[in-house]
Amino acid sequence: MIFWLSFYAFFFIASVYIGYCKGNLIAGVLLGYVLGPIGFILMCMSKDRKHIECPSCHAHIHKNSYFCPECRSKVMSTAV
Repeated sequence: MIFWLSFYAFFFIASVYIGYCKGNLIAGVLLGYVLGPIGFILMCMSKDRKHIECPSCHAHIHKNSYFCPECRSKVMSTAV
Protein backbone atom coordinates (compact mmCIF):
# COMPACT_ATOMS: atom_id res chain seq x y z
CA MET A 1 0.00 0.00 0.00
CA ILE A 2 2.79 2.40 0.90
CA PHE A 3 4.60 1.58 -2.33
CA TRP A 4 1.61 2.49 -4.51
CA LEU A 5 0.94 5.73 -2.63
CA SER A 6 4.57 6.80 -2.92
CA PHE A 7 4.62 5.77 -6.60
CA TYR A 8 1.52 7.86 -7.30
CA ALA A 9 2.80 10.80 -5.19
CA PHE A 10 6.14 10.81 -7.01
CA PHE A 11 4.52 11.11 -10.43
CA PHE A 12 2.05 13.71 -9.15
CA ILE A 13 4.88 15.90 -7.84
CA ALA A 14 6.95 15.33 -11.00
CA SER A 15 4.06 16.38 -13.29
CA VAL A 16 3.40 19.48 -11.18
CA TYR A 17 7.08 20.44 -11.41
CA ILE A 18 7.21 19.93 -15.18
CA GLY A 19 3.97 21.86 -15.56
CA TYR A 20 5.45 24.73 -13.56
CA CYS A 21 8.64 24.76 -15.63
CA LYS A 22 6.70 24.77 -18.90
CA GLY A 23 4.25 27.47 -17.81
CA ASN A 24 1.35 25.03 -17.59
CA LEU A 25 0.93 24.53 -13.84
CA ILE A 26 -2.82 23.88 -13.78
CA ALA A 27 -2.53 21.16 -16.43
CA GLY A 28 0.36 19.62 -14.48
CA VAL A 29 -1.69 19.49 -11.28
CA LEU A 30 -4.79 18.09 -12.96
CA LEU A 31 -3.02 15.53 -15.13
CA GLY A 32 -0.74 14.44 -12.30
CA TYR A 33 -3.66 14.06 -9.90
CA VAL A 34 -6.03 12.29 -12.26
CA LEU A 35 -3.67 10.18 -14.35
CA GLY A 36 -0.48 9.82 -12.26
CA PRO A 37 2.32 8.35 -14.44
CA ILE A 38 0.35 8.86 -17.65
CA GLY A 39 -0.13 12.52 -16.72
CA PHE A 40 3.63 12.77 -16.21
CA ILE A 41 4.26 11.43 -19.72
CA LEU A 42 1.70 13.82 -21.19
CA MET A 43 3.31 16.78 -19.41
CA CYS A 44 6.74 15.77 -20.71
CA MET A 45 5.35 15.78 -24.26
CA SER A 46 3.43 19.07 -23.88
CA LYS A 47 4.49 22.37 -25.43
CA ASP A 48 6.66 24.81 -23.50
CA ARG A 49 4.61 27.99 -23.05
CA LYS A 50 7.34 30.07 -21.38
CA HIS A 51 9.80 30.03 -24.26
CA ILE A 52 9.75 30.69 -27.99
CA GLU A 53 12.32 30.09 -30.69
CA CYS A 54 14.38 32.97 -32.08
CA PRO A 55 13.65 33.34 -35.81
CA SER A 56 17.29 34.16 -36.58
CA CYS A 57 19.39 31.69 -34.60
CA HIS A 58 16.69 29.24 -33.37
CA ALA A 59 17.71 29.58 -29.72
CA HIS A 60 15.06 29.12 -27.03
CA ILE A 61 14.31 32.48 -25.40
CA HIS A 62 11.70 33.77 -22.96
CA LYS A 63 8.47 34.73 -24.69
CA ASN A 64 8.54 38.32 -23.32
CA SER A 65 12.06 39.06 -24.61
CA TYR A 66 12.62 41.94 -27.00
CA PHE A 67 16.11 40.85 -28.08
CA CYS A 68 17.66 37.42 -28.42
CA PRO A 69 20.53 37.01 -25.94
CA GLU A 70 22.41 34.76 -28.39
CA CYS A 71 22.38 36.74 -31.64
CA ARG A 72 21.13 40.16 -30.40
CA SER A 73 18.43 40.37 -33.08
CA LYS A 74 15.05 41.93 -32.37
CA VAL A 75 12.35 39.35 -31.71
CA MET A 76 8.74 39.96 -32.59
CA SER A 77 6.70 38.30 -29.86
CA THR A 78 4.26 36.26 -31.93
CA ALA A 79 3.86 33.39 -29.50
CA VAL A 80 0.68 31.44 -30.04
